[in-house]
Amino acid sequence: MTDIKWCIDYLKDYNHINYDLSYDWSTLRKLLNITMPINISDEFYIKQDRILKDILSRKDIIDVATFSNGVSLYKGDITLLKADAIVNACNSQMLGCFVPGHHCIDNAIHSFAGLQVRRDMLKIMKMQGHEEESGHVKVSSAYNLPSKYIFHTVGPIYSGTFKDETDLASCYYSCLRKADEMGLDSIVFCSLSTGIFGFPIEKASRIAIKCVDLYLKEENKNIKKVIFDVFNDNDYKVYENNMKEVKL
Repeated sequence: MTDIKWCIDYLKDYNHINYDLSYDWSTLRKLLNITMPINISDEFYIKQDRILKDILSRKDIIDVATFSNGVSLYKGDITLLKADAIVNACNSQMLGCFVPGHHCIDNAIHSFAGLQVRRDMLKIMKMQGHEEESGHVKVSSAYNLPSKYIFHTVGPIYSGTFKDETDLASCYYSCLRKADEMGLDSIVFCSLSTGIFGFPIEKASRIAIKCVDLYLKEENKNIKKVIFDVFNDNDYKVYENNMKEVKL
């Protein structure tokens, strides 16, 4: 029996699914998305990891060590960047996206990192005892991703208030301070809150760029590379233009 068939059958039984499923990565990803890993077996994690490592081995990994020191802009899949930390845009539960196969960054990061991330975040959030507010950061291992760590932060849902701007700034500062505190060399930011949370990309990018610029100039001790990762041409142009204004 192949690993992927074994894992699908395991999660099908674990989630009490009583109808037939196809045996492919798309199905496994959807099952990973809906699974609450309370008591998943070690054997499952071993087989899941083999599957995810095989998928990764057939993709092109981008090592940010090849980027210049300072601030860089990159368009592409954040799950394929090899850095000390990548930043995940989360909801207040901090447990990843539960919509099967959803094309959001939270879903992609959890899917390709593995179910261990949700398992670890369950423990962290249980200890905290309440949902996460905007502007803070939690850290987990990146497991099967090329990077070392995932920084989980909840950006604000945009309502047009000044608090939205300060909360978004807090996300960036919290992540930068945590990376610096951990002695990390590199951190990759997605464009926080600009997806389904509705923060306008023009305004959000200016806040992100300003926060990074100020932190590197005034507080930084260890961080050598900060990368803004975007996924489409329009966002790339917005960041590029705004970075030029502050000479990054």
